Amino acid sequence: MKEISAFFDKFNNRAIKELKKREVICNAISKITKQPIEIKDLQINNGTLTIKGSQSLKSEIFLKKTLILKTVLKETNMSFVDIK
Repeated sequence: MKEISAFFDKFNNRAIKELKKREVICNAISKITKQPIEIKDLQINNGTLTIKGSQSLKSEIFLKKTLILKTVLKETNMSFVDIK
């Protein structure tokens, strides 16, 4: 029974780490753009960070893309190729 518990703990720990990464990314983007972003609005696929939101938010992100990428790299050690 202990092996099953350890097996599920592994998945639980990964999920918690992923949520914390997304939270740090949301906080970094919100701090730079001064606009709120929710965790559910982020998608990470193949080194690309996709953010759902209003057109004004996307414009702000496009203008400050390099600063956002540097900040996220510094805080999470995750390197992204692009933000969309």
